[in-house]
Amino acid sequence: MIRHVNFFCGDVDKIDIDKKEVVVSHGFDRHSHTLEYDHLVLALGSVTNFFGLPGVAERALTMKSLGDAIQLRNRLIAHLEEADTECARAERPPLLTFVVAGGGFAGVETIASINDFLRDALPFYPNLKEEMLRIVLVHPGEYILPELGEKLGRYADKKLRERGVEIHPKTKVAAVRPNEIELSNGEKIVSSTLVWTAGISPNPILDLVPCPKERGRIKVNANLEVESVDGLWALGDCALVPDPATGKYCPPTAQHASREGKVVAQNIIASVYGAPKKPFSFKTLGALAAIGRRTGVARILGVNFSGFLAWFLWRGIYWSKLPRMEKKVRVAIDWALDVLFTKDFVQFLDQRALAHTQTETGAAPWNREHLSTAEKINNRVTA
Repeated sequence: MIRHVNFFCGDVDKIDIDKKEVVVSHGFDRHSHTLEYDHLVLALGSVTNFFGLPGVAERALTMKSLGDAIQLRNRLIAHLEEADTECARAERPPLLTFVVAGGGFAGVETIASINDFLRDALPFYPNLKEEMLRIVLVHPGEYILPELGEKLGRYADKKLRERGVEIHPKTKVAAVRPNEIELSNGEKIVSSTLVWTAGISPNPILDLVPCPKERGRIKVNANLEVESVDGLWALGDCALVPDPATGKYCPPTAQHASREGKVVAQNIIASVYGAPKKPFSFKTLGALAAIGRRTGVARILGVNFSGFLAWFLWRGIYWSKLPRMEKKVRVAIDWALDVLFTKDFVQFLDQRALAHTQTETGAAPWNREHLSTAEKINNRVTA
């Protein structure tokens, strides 16, 4: 951890801006603890928005955390194992059909990873054939990855289709029922797996903070402080940050959030010492996405890249942002081994991660009995 920093892992229960106190609950018994502050930075991110669609919140998986990724991996393997048994022939269509809702960065990278993972795993399941798999991406727009523009979006669409992914543009998920996903065009897909990446909303904890908001997000000035509340700052997905270049608001991207954090830190120090504060200003450098099989798309400083070069840039940029050289070396070695050897298709048994995901989404436990048929690895996730 960072030196001279006290870290508390818990849930925020109450924020009292008059007393300058935050009440958090933590520990196995969920006991409460009150923290006093001089300056409070709200960087609470966002939560998944299911838009009140029937069955979606109860049955869809999300992709916002490590726990979500573990749960999805386990689901894929459990379905392959179940479908591989002779007695499950009639159940194969819902078991082997996987749907992702949302064609933005999260949705495209998720569907690409699912597609690669399943097709790489099939040789280990002798009763399954590639034609049994159905991998579907549902997107409301005309083309996927609209953030990168039509040219790269069409390129990504073409590559995913070539690799066996079905793409349904101008379509939304309308409802989810057991083993059935209904689309806005009336089509019904027989599937028991839906991954939802089609919307986010501000963290509901912000409702505890009485301050100016718009569409649920906290309004801040150019210095990232809430003008009407002493010692209160906000950034990232939970804040509306003015963009001096456009007169609008900054997009809620990781690029902006990481730089907003640095500006907030500088401005808090400035306020302590009575120095001038620095207004936030940043121009997006670019965006990248991996679309599977060492292929990517990228727009950097207005220049488009696609194919292996874009994928290499994607990996290199994210690798450079890993903390500490030790982690960079470990990841680099892991990537090198991934080129030389086949992947491990095993389940990760981490009840804390899965329970956290279940609590966040409200979804029921999924096929826990399947865990007994797979190789299990105790994977302790550090909070």
